[in-house]
Amino acid sequence: MNATSPPKPPPAAWLLAPPWWLAPALFTVAAALGGAWGYRTSPFVHASAWLALPYVIPAVLVAASWWPASRPSARVRALVLGGMGAFAALVYAHLATFTLYVVAFVLWAFQGGG
Repeated sequence: MNATSPPKPPPAAWLLAPPWWLAPALFTVAAALGGAWGYRTSPFVHASAWLALPYVIPAVLVAASWWPASRPSARVRALVLGGMGAFAALVYAHLATFTLYVVAFVLWAFQGGG
């Protein structure tokens, strides 16, 4: 038996293949812009800087999308992680604001109302 390798696609097909780095680059830009917009539109702008520390989690999720995929399932996982990171950066400040308001209201309600 003579085993031959499958034919390589022509060079024109290489140019039509989507670049793998395009989605992670878009997620990086979306996370940075979403995080900046979310932080600027929340009351955290005047708070201490440690409240910005949880932005590390969306940054790590987006950074995980930069890992080159060796399988189609890894490519899907990278897209999901990048999308989750960009979304988390967008909503973190507002979700944290809501959580702090709920905690303050519950503490106020249980301490006797005032």
